[in-house]
Amino acid sequence: MAIATMTALEGQLANHSALPLRATLGSTMLYHGISKLKPEGLEQTSQFFESLGLKPARPLALATAWTETVAGVLAVLGIGTRVAALSILATQAVAIAKVHGSKGFDNLKGGYEFNLSLIAAALGLLLGGPGKLSVHETVRPRPRRRSGLGLLRRKSVSPLGRLALLLG
Repeated sequence: MAIATMTALEGQLANHSALPLRATLGSTMLYHGISKLKPEGLEQTSQFFESLGLKPARPLALATAWTETVAGVLAVLGIGTRVAALSILATQAVAIAKVHGSKGFDNLKGGYEFNLSLIAAALGLLLGGPGKLSVHETVRPRPRRRSGLGLLRRKSVSPLGRLALLLG
């Protein structure tokens, strides 16, 4: 009896394991994105991008800021989680390639340690999806039988439900 209870509890906890990952990764990206969207943040980011040779610096800084902000919101809410994860993977890969990679692993020396943690979290969400405690789970249609891609074509699935299926 105790083993059955523990197995059931493990299953329930596993269904909710993405929530702390989404909350942490999403809030981190949201913080960094909003910081870059503020006028002084956008100016500093543009100047920094210019010094790295990334041109046109201001549009790239703005695109980065919006990407981080939107990815953060999507991750926290748990909808479009895989799109958010891919966006985070892209921004962090560029950050490592252009800024942190040459400085080694140690975050205290400007290295890529922190970026690698963000990449690991994003990969976890990319592979595992948003989990049960997510907006995705609440708008996802519940088919009575497995029908694969045919589910996307059924008229009983709302457009929002179809989008949720596609974006994870």
